[in-house]
Amino acid sequence: MDFQWDELINLTYDMMFVIDNKGSIYFANQAATDNLYYTNEEFLSMNLSQILFESDKFIEVLELIISNSENQGENRLTDKDIDFNLIKKEIGYQDLILISKDTNLKIIMANFQVRRINKNNNEYFLLILRDVTERRYLEQELFKITENLEQLVQEKTLELQKKNQMLEKLATTDTLTSLVNIRRFKEILAIEIERMTRERKDDSSQTFAVIMCDADHFKYYNDTFGHQIGDEVIKAVGRILTESTRRIDTVARYGGDEFILLLPDATYQGATKTCFRIQKAIRETLDIKKYIKEILGLDEVEIPPEHKISLSMGVTKFVKGKVSDTIISEADNALYQSKEGGRDCIHVYKDGVFHRVDDGQLESSIFANI
Repeated sequence: MDFQWDELINLTYDMMFVIDNKGSIYFANQAATDNLYYTNEEFLSMNLSQILFESDKFIEVLELIISNSENQGENRLTDKDIDFNLIKKEIGYQDLILISKDTNLKIIMANFQVRRINKNNNEYFLLILRDVTERRYLEQELFKITENLEQLVQEKTLELQKKNQMLEKLATTDTLTSLVNIRRFKEILAIEIERMTRERKDDSSQTFAVIMCDADHFKYYNDTFGHQIGDEVIKAVGRILTESTRRIDTVARYGGDEFILLLPDATYQGATKTCFRIQKAIRETLDIKKYIKEILGLDEVEIPPEHKISLSMGVTKFVKGKVSDTIISEADNALYQSKEGGRDCIHVYKDGVFHRVDDGQLESSIFANI
């Protein structure tokens, strides 16, 4: 009988990966995509470290075991399961912790087995991961019954708090910039709207502003120098936004090269001053050539003036009756006007009208009208 082995492998409930000794993924079965929400194509461009919690320790000890076995002059692991007791001792637990794709956040505890594979004189490892999350949960419940209950409750409470903190961070933080993500931003925006609605009453001077901004010409750096440089640009812009705003302000990554800011107790004029301060900091402190030199080792790189990173920005303000989606949409539309208006400029939205504000207008009467 002629079996299609890849089809049989995809029938198993265990997650299976083929990796090299640096953790690069060469194969992932259907169970891996079902449990971790990455497509097969995404897995093939990833490293195992991207789905493992504390993966640096795992890969480091894996390399140590491989090195030790090679130094013995005998490939004793070729036909045997690799003994990972050393890894388990070093990383401090018996299971790997897997973290799924951010948009479908899930944490899985997985037992693992590894076997060495020799293919075309190249060495790979078959990593088999079995989801034991539910089993571990049941074991913990049994432990509660057999151990001192009061002490166990205290320990588990502390453990739960730590896990909740980790989950909260994973669920609310953009992994690249460490800024809050759009999910958390919308929660903060809803809280601020509720606060304004409850406290302001008839005081129209008490309000807040929202700014949407986009890094102009960002695609040039991704296409010309690669995603490593693009990532550094995004992180640097995020740092400048944080350093140029107040501690009470919220800076979030909206997605891609877009960011969104919430400025409590800010008027149109105050928010626009913040925009100009940010644009000035981008011009004066964003040193992309330094990243290109450090990461790619390229000196004397000339960046055409028409591709300099700048920020296009859109500003709107809360007024009674506005909801979150409306405010974000207004700021986004104002940003679009700035992009269409030549980039590196600011548009303010009010009552269906977009006003372009230039640096010399900060103290002008334009703000009396908007």
